[in-house]
Amino acid sequence: MVEERLMRAYEFEDFAQAKAFIDEVSKICERQNHHADLHVGWGYAVVECYTHDQNAITDLDYTLAASINEVTMP
Repeated sequence: MVEERLMRAYEFEDFAQAKAFIDEVSKICERQNHHADLHVGWGYAVVECYTHDQNAITDLDYTLAASINEVTMP
């Protein structure tokens, strides 16, 4: 079974910028008590939002994704 997820990939100049972005996303996840799956590497980050206990994308995921889309990096 393929699970649907809200997913977005981000590109950065280097690993440090990607990690800084993930650090900001982590703070948002903690504030909302809803945790995305986060993937990071040199120059990229991928965020996946999915409500595991519902086995679906829920309003919590849309709210979290919208908040993450507001993150701006210098």
